[in-house]
Amino acid sequence: MEVVMELLRIPGVERQALMALFPLDPARSVKIGTLGPEGTSSEHIARMMLRCIGDPENCEITLEDTFERCMDALVDGVIDLALVPHAYSKINAFYMHPGLRPVSVFHGSTPEYGLATRPDFAFDDEVLRTDTVVSHPAPVPMLEHHVAGPVKVATVTSTSQAAGRVADGHYNIALTNEQAVEQYNLRFVQRFSRIPMTWTVFSRKKDGHDHRCA
Repeated sequence: MEVVMELLRIPGVERQALMALFPLDPARSVKIGTLGPEGTSSEHIARMMLRCIGDPENCEITLEDTFERCMDALVDGVIDLALVPHAYSKINAFYMHPGLRPVSVFHGSTPEYGLATRPDFAFDDEVLRTDTVVSHPAPVPMLEHHVAGPVKVATVTSTSQAAGRVADGHYNIALTNEQAVEQYNLRFVQRFSRIPMTWTVFSRKKDGHDHRCA
């Protein structure tokens, strides 16, 4: 729990707001949606968040291909909550949506990011001049601070998908996180850092009322 608290900082009032979203009745389940597939930073933070508030057994994490699909599922009542990082460039649309309500904001550092390849791929710095790095758009600016010279980048919908595209041979190098590196049996060839991030948990508005579990 000490490691969780170090990487996840949820003020008391925000923690109370989160805990209020999870009913005491174990028969009432709560689904929280965020970006998938397995191995994303969003999934990692969602699990840390649940551990921080006591790891309720009646909560299920649902992973979607995009944050927009998370929000569609939230509005439609398929899930109860959605977790989105503030680095996501289109998060403003979720704040403006009349059917959604931000219920908690907190700080959570991602797993370590870096460049990863398949274990059998021969990597050196020169490869970065000719090859393409696959990444989610959000962490791409890290390349400017950790790699000398311009880098050709292809983007996908998540850091986990970037790792998967390297694992299946579509690309040779991914900018991805430690979680996805382990998930897809890759290896880091350059380690960068964790990304300090803030996150919002959204709930659904219905007929002017707050989330049904609040």
